[in-house]
Amino acid sequence: MRTSKDYTIANFRGYGELTVPAGTRITHNTACGYDEKYNFVADLSFMPGTTATNLAKHEAYYYGIDIPKEFIEEAH
Repeated sequence: MRTSKDYTIANFRGYGELTVPAGTRITHNTACGYDEKYNFVADLSFMPGTTATNLAKHEAYYYGIDIPKEFIEEAH
């Protein structure tokens, strides 16, 4: 699964605006296992590696970014 279009979060966990670009890989895997209710970002490589964004990237990795289903493109 991938995002079908850009998804912007106005204030991601207090770090400011974050846009997940179209084409980003998505997974149903959670810390507790597989759950189809969640669409977590599986690839955070779109986040730059600056000091400020490393903190945001850490939070994204450990807490997840759940993408609404209307932004998801199912694999055929």
